[in-house]
Parts: sequence; structure tokens; C-alpha cells
Amino acid sequence: MQGVCGVADRVPGVESIRNFRSLGGQTTADGRRVRSGLVYRAGHLAEASDSDVKALAELGIRTVFDFRNQGDLAVEGPNRLPEGVEQISLPMADSANPSGLRENFAAFSAEELEERFGNGKAFQWMKEASGRSVGEPVRTAQFGEFVRGMLVPGAAPLLFNCSAGKDRTGWAASLLLLALEVPEQQVVDHYLETNQHVNPSRYGDLMMPMMTVHEDYFAWQMQVLADTWGSFDQYWADGLGLDDGHRQALRELLLD
Repeated sequence: MQGVCGVADRVPGVESIRNFRSLGGQTTADGRRVRSGLVYRAGHLAEASDSDVKALAELGIRTVFDFRNQGDLAVEGPNRLPEGVEQISLPMADSANPSGLRENFAAFSAEELEERFGNGKAFQWMKEASGRSVGEPVRTAQFGEFVRGMLVPGAAPLLFNCSAGKDRTGWAASLLLLALEVPEQQVVDHYLETNQHVNPSRYGDLMMPMMTVHEDYFAWQMQVLADTWGSFDQYWADGLGLDDGHRQALRELLLD
């Protein structure tokens, strides 16, 4: 089945949760290691099987942060979770397309879609959307709320998800690793693992830039971060609204 865990990070019992994997195993600039088994990321869990739900319970998941907005939920449905898991909704939408891409694909003919997204336009659209997730104050405030939520005592082990587990979820994972001072190449490598969970045969050339991630998307996020906030430290403080205490708490939670 496409869209589930790859061989290297397969979690026993997880069958149908797209792009499900653990954050962990990376090394920091000062030689520490990011703990595995505390923070997980995924696409939506609306189609989670009974086996998936059991696996989540066995992993001890206590909290789930769902970044999907009302348009996503209307199409996909709510997450299926083990009993007793706290779910925190942080609905994020792209200001350039608040209803999401689904309406574009539903409303236009094949010819219109080719006109709008062909000849590299889909790639450019996704690149620019990636930048907006880092540069827009509303979105950055939401990511700050996410970090504060995951630092609440007893919140971990935790999981965060969006629809495909690659864009909103992708930046959430990246900012955590960057905050821990994981070297940028390792952050990129983790980001690009999403593409191991996509079956290319299911999508045409037009769709591939939207169904996958690309290192240029991440590079543009870092450029927007620098242009908007000046540095990651300023992004942490002025964008996310977090301080040194939050960063130290994150290190204590996630680093060996």
C-alpha cells in the first residue's frame, strides 16, 4: 500500500496512515542525539485501521496536534485515535488559497488544470506556498502554539499531522530539528524522506510537485525566514513567540 511507512522506519501494526514516522536519530552540532519514540509525524488518521489505532495505543501516544482546516476535515473526516488521546486542533490554511487545492482540482477541466499548473507552475506554486508557511505571522503564531503545546508536561509521546503529512507537518518537523541545532543537511534529509512514501505511478507529471516535497521548497523556506525574521533565533522569538526557556525545555525533552 502506498503512503505508509517505509521499510526502514516501519512501525509494527501501522497499515494505512500515510507518511507515518518518528522524529529522531539525528545528531546535533554539539554531538547529542534526537530521541526516537517521543514525537511522531503523519498524514491524516481519518482512515486509520483498527490495527493502526492499536499500534498508536501501544506507542503510548497521548496527544495529537491536527493542523488540518475545516476544508480538509470535510473531505477526509476526523482522525481515528485510541481512547483517551487528547486531540488539539490547530487549523492552518494557506492565505493564497484558504480552501485548499482540492477545490482547484474539482472545479477545473484537465485543460484548465494544465493551464494553471503545467509548465512548472505547480512547482512554483508549492515553493511559494512553502514560504508563506514560514513568513506569515498568523501561521508562525500557530506553529508557536504547537511548540508550547508539545512542551506541556505529559503531552509526549505525541503526534502531529496534516492531510498528507508533508507541508504543514514538514515545516513543524523542520523547525523542531532546527531549534535543536541539528545541522541543516540532516533536516533536509528528514524532510525529503516524505518522497519515499509516495507511489509515483499514482500521479501524473502535473500532480507530482504537489504530492511530493523538494529541497528547493525547504531552501525557499529558509530564504523567507532570513528575509522576514533575520535569523532562526529571531524567528523563534518574534515569529513563534517563544523564548530561551522553551528552547531549553525542547532540548531536555528531545535530546539524549
